[in-house]
Amino acid sequence: KNKKGKKKAGLFKKIFLSLLVIGLLCLVAGITTFAVFASSAPSIDDSKLKTPYSSKLYDKDKKVFAEVGAEKRTYVSIKDIPDVVKDAFIATEDARFYKHHGIDPIRIGGALVANVEDGFGAEGGSTITQQVVKNSLLTNQKTLKRKVQEVWLSIQLEQKYSKDEILEMYLNRIFFSPYAYGVGKAAEQFFGVTDLNKLTVAQAATLAGMPQSPSAYNPVKHPEAAEKRRNIVLSLMKKQGYISEKEYDVAKATPVSKTVVSASKYKSQNSSKYSAYIEEVMEEVQKKAKVDASTDGLKIYTSLDRNAQDHLNDIINGDSVGFTKGMQAGVTLLDTKNGEIRAIGGGRDVPAGGFNYATDAKRQPGSTIKPILDYGPVIENKKWSTYQQIDDAPYTYSDGTPINNFDRRHLGKMSMRSALAQSRNIPALKAFQEAGSANAAQFANNLGMDLPSDIPESYSIGGFEDGVSSLKMAGAFSAFGNNGYYNEPHAVTSVEFNDG
Repeated sequence: KNKKGKKKAGLFKKIFLSLLVIGLLCLVAGITTFAVFASSAPSIDDSKLKTPYSSKLYDKDKKVFAEVGAEKRTYVSIKDIPDVVKDAFIATEDARFYKHHGIDPIRIGGALVANVEDGFGAEGGSTITQQVVKNSLLTNQKTLKRKVQEVWLSIQLEQKYSKDEILEMYLNRIFFSPYAYGVGKAAEQFFGVTDLNKLTVAQAATLAGMPQSPSAYNPVKHPEAAEKRRNIVLSLMKKQGYISEKEYDVAKATPVSKTVVSASKYKSQNSSKYSAYIEEVMEEVQKKAKVDASTDGLKIYTSLDRNAQDHLNDIINGDSVGFTKGMQAGVTLLDTKNGEIRAIGGGRDVPAGGFNYATDAKRQPGSTIKPILDYGPVIENKKWSTYQQIDDAPYTYSDGTPINNFDRRHLGKMSMRSALAQSRNIPALKAFQEAGSANAAQFANNLGMDLPSDIPESYSIGGFEDGVSSLKMAGAFSAFGNNGYYNEPHAVTSVEFNDG
């Protein structure tokens, strides 16, 4: 027994020593890697920290048509930023901002837990200091080297600048919309407030909620989504003691739609004849490249056809047959072969940053949906030919509800292509039923739609619940002119960083 005990003790000792050596080797390797990556980090450049670089937008012919960035910014000194604004952003973005030294292990740990419980990307671990470093001095590449440099530079930044100076840099760089960068310009654009001290708790919380997804939480375009996000910010402010229970209740009870500027005030803001297109470009860059075009000095190459855009603007803002003052339209012009957006008609007399009828308006598609939900799916799944005979006779939905054609007439047997050409509802429903609801939804989703797998029969003739935008419809239809291949509509072809 003693011999066996000694053997076990010796084995455990060897395992322990081996693990200890491996651990020390990993530690040395980690320290060495950190040192190598940190040594190649750029120096802290004061001009880059305080002077943002605007980005240039190029059309399809590689010619500059717009510049976004510094000219849309109102710099505000930290002494002119009220506590309610600072508190709202700190509560939302970095609750321990005044306690850490650039990086926050507690926040990183909390983010790791949140990402394990709620999925990757549920919560970020970056501090406000790290965000300033990343947006000012580094690229947005998701690499270990960039993260190491971010941590190293954040510690240095905290040693060189005070907390208030770092917060000032941050609040003046945030992207809110293609026409508002920094809290000063954002307050003016969304609330008509030029003195930040006049912002209410509700308005400050609305602004603090936007950086997570500026386009989705735009209070003018999406007041309901913005209000939900604002209420989360208010709860964080209350939890951290920045506002009282009463202030929380009052702010939460205030509709976001009641706090934003009036339509006339909104229209008085700067505009551009390419504003609808620029807005689509900025949303794509932010969503896919994860960068701030207002400060990163990018070259953004787009597929804009200026001749087409100018002509489209003239049509929408003019008075032509069937389209006159008082009417609205949303138009998306795509290149069928590659999905490149050539022009966007955002609406008649729509101001910069306003409601975009081409991309934001979700309307019932009506009969334009029939190739996508009825005839396309039945050709693909049942191999019907375009001469397939369908009886245009009195008919009902599966639940017994009668369905009628637009002219309340029935034309008897006809080919599928004739039924489509004459926009008959009854043949469309029969084709949808033959293909099956699930197949129809899958066919549509393969063309860029976002439909549930079990859609009601009323969808077959365009009776949608939430509607669809002209951008989605143009993208779906383009596949029919591209041998059945779908390309996601896009305005941006490439992005070049300021380092080339």
